Amino acid sequence: MSNVYTIHPQKSDLILFYEVVEAEGENTWGGADASQAIEWLVHSPVGSRILVSAWDSDEEDAHMVGQTLDITEIVKAASL
Repeated sequence: MSNVYTIHPQKSDLILFYEVVEAEGENTWGGADASQAIEWLVHSPVGSRILVSAWDSDEEDAHMVGQTLDITEIVKAASL
């Protein structure tokens, strides 16, 4: 694994927000708990996706860092 590099620190202060979205794009669940997101995906209609975004927040405002990622295929592959 010595050829694997990461640009992200091991521990980050960013807040991860997960969303489960149906195939038509309708959001059915959102929250910060990854295991709940996976449970919602498992019980969602075929074609649903799980998205994750990172947020930076101070005491007053929050703003998204980077882009939202679709992690559906990773979650499905990990559950095999």
